[in-house]
Amino acid sequence: MENMPLDYKKELEKAAKQMILIHRVDTLVKIILRTIVRMLKIEHASLILYDKIQDAYVANASRGKSGLKIPKGFSKISKDNPIIRYFTDRRPQGPGLDYLLFDQIECSTGPLYEEIKNQFLLYNAKACIPGFFRNKLIFALFLGEKLNREDFTPEELGFMSVLSSDTVMAVQNAWLFQDLNEQLQKNTRLFLQTALALSSAIEAKDPYTQGHTERVANYSLVVANELKVIGRIPKNEKNLLENLRISSLLHDIGKIGIPERILNKNGLLNQEELKEMKKHPLIGANILSMIDEFHVPILGIKYHHEHHDGSGYPEGLKGEKIPLIAQIIAVADTFDAMTTSRPYRHASLSKEEAARLIESEKNKQFNPIIADAFLNAYKKGKIQG
Repeated sequence: MENMPLDYKKELEKAAKQMILIHRVDTLVKIILRTIVRMLKIEHASLILYDKIQDAYVANASRGKSGLKIPKGFSKISKDNPIIRYFTDRRPQGPGLDYLLFDQIECSTGPLYEEIKNQFLLYNAKACIPGFFRNKLIFALFLGEKLNREDFTPEELGFMSVLSSDTVMAVQNAWLFQDLNEQLQKNTRLFLQTALALSSAIEAKDPYTQGHTERVANYSLVVANELKVIGRIPKNEKNLLENLRISSLLHDIGKIGIPERILNKNGLLNQEELKEMKKHPLIGANILSMIDEFHVPILGIKYHHEHHDGSGYPEGLKGEKIPLIAQIIAVADTFDAMTTSRPYRHASLSKEEAARLIESEKNKQFNPIIADAFLNAYKKGKIQG
């Protein structure tokens, strides 16, 4: 029984749907090569992809019979390679250069064609399909011999030209995503470095905060992970851990704007001093308000002294109106404050006593879900000073 003819249009649509969902170039190329080997029934297929760092073309992946494939990274081809020159020198002159066949080369004469022929033999290739983005050659795709030893048909070559075009766009798309992710990672590292630097600035002014911010950050992340385990983090809370780390490290940044005579007073604060001290959440939010990327961490800085029952400050927010990031920091901050000596209170509570007080403040100072998450982590020994 003869094989049913291939529906190239349907196969192209299927390949395009797959490609658009993939944002990793190496994964994308593997899928494309696997598709080509299967559909064209060829011995192997290999792709050399432009690498902007090396400013050369590198064998990215191969699929097919063992022994015929090009090992990934093994082959580096310069832009002076005869096959690369063949396509790049002629591309600006117009269409009609969608592929290059070994049979064409064998029938052609001249030094360039001899060099190209040697390249085809090196890669065990019967055809080469270029992938252009505008006038820039992104890749060259080498196709091995068909298993039935027949020539490539016009339909098959037409299919490969269209698939090559789709692949170029998919590669460009994947590159953009990779660049974006790299930039985001760089920015994240920069934010954390900035947060640590600012945290050090607070500690330089207020001796009490030495170690406090780092402990609050650690406690906060433990609570967040506990909430994650029990499935109590809303889906709209994207990048919670990252934002929480920054916010918890900077929750007291506003103390930079509080006079040292108040910060370091050896004794209880009077009403006027307490009023000044309560300004630090708003001062901290204002300091960071000009940094767009800090718009979520600012919520923790501004509202970590709000209470679940609405008795906190600076705005007297109540219940779920208090941002989650601030509710988490509130429990962590309070626990560390109770278990650490202050200028006006040298005797601190034990951790057991502080845990009991947090239990007693559920539905009053603290959201009971957040408090329970903290207490569960404490019982598991995850809250380490």
